[in-house]
Amino acid sequence: MLSKSRCPYTGVVNYFTDRDPLLAVGSVAATGTPPRYVWRCYVGDESSGLAPDMSLAEANLRRALAAVIDQRGGNDRSGETARASRAAAYWRKLNDAPCFRP
Repeated sequence: MLSKSRCPYTGVVNYFTDRDPLLAVGSVAATGTPPRYVWRCYVGDESSGLAPDMSLAEANLRRALAAVIDQRGGNDRSGETARASRAAAYWRKLNDAPCFRP
């Protein structure tokens, strides 16, 4: 399952998986006039492309991510057996640390 988060400053929509909710696996951003949407997949072959609207860009990103999962031979999308990346563990550690203010 993918979740997404839109940056209020840049407008870029980043996509995350349940396996590693702190590390983006792809993004969609508006570019140019008239607006076109560039999508980027950050896993596998790191594919990208342009689409005329946001929903088509998201569909292309999902298709690219599904191809990576199929290429790796994994049809288990639950993420129960997967281990979170070191980056995710590091950020989780920082977020859980107590905050001291002077």
